[in-house]
Amino acid sequence: MTADHHPITLRRLAWTCVLLMLVVTTASAWLRLAQPRPACFDWPACRSADRPTAAAVAPALLGAPGTLTLVRGVHRVAATLMLVVVLGLAMLALARPPRRWAAGRLALALLALALALSALGIITPGSRAAGVLLGNLLGGLLMLGLSWRMATQFAGWPGSSSTLARWALFGAGLWAAQAALGALSGSGQMDVAPVAHMALALLAGSAALGVGWAARVQGRRVEGEGLLVTTGLQFVLAAAAAGSAAAPALVLLHNIGAALGLALLLGLGRSAGE
Repeated sequence: MTADHHPITLRRLAWTCVLLMLVVTTASAWLRLAQPRPACFDWPACRSADRPTAAAVAPALLGAPGTLTLVRGVHRVAATLMLVVVLGLAMLALARPPRRWAAGRLALALLALALALSALGIITPGSRAAGVLLGNLLGGLLMLGLSWRMATQFAGWPGSSSTLARWALFGAGLWAAQAALGALSGSGQMDVAPVAHMALALLAGSAALGVGWAARVQGRRVEGEGLLVTTGLQFVLAAAAAGSAAAPALVLLHNIGAALGLALLLGLGRSAGE
């Protein structure tokens, strides 16, 4: 591989990681939402501990056997390809001059997360425990965010000011906590999760809107406007899902929005010195 082709290959591999992780996180959310769960006609009250449990049913569209087989296959293939691509990317970034240490460290972090999630899947197949749920959810979202951050770095996108980077990472932390509470709310494993999820939405959404606006002002139009639009859509989707008995299709779109929002925040968390 010539020196001229080296950065082009790294950039293409990094964007491939972003696409693969979008597939993985979407498929994972699909499989999670397709599991039988009690009907919910007045969310979040339907998730309270003092409410009699309704009969658990699987969503007709998301939970169809043929559809689930296809989605599981796509998830497995994308996750395997992700492991191969990120391994190759780490080798190219660090083993061949000119070495790109910052991006290489991100690639190694992605590799470690991919191996950890693979091990978690092997050790706890089919488990619905809260720790397994959060491990898979947050691990996948973090991998998507790191892939986006690495891809924008290879693409030569400018970094953020130190102040914007700190606020973006703060917003990413809130966004991740919001996603975790949403997953716990849907699984019914934590009585306070639905209310906490709604309350934290105001703080996490406000932080994301502020970061998005600041990024736009600083010339980061793609990420800034993307974050503003994503955050606005998240509020719309949340209201629509709450008003439609937590319809799985709307919750799935809400999950995809959460993944994209966290990726944008982590991307903006890369300072100009990196």
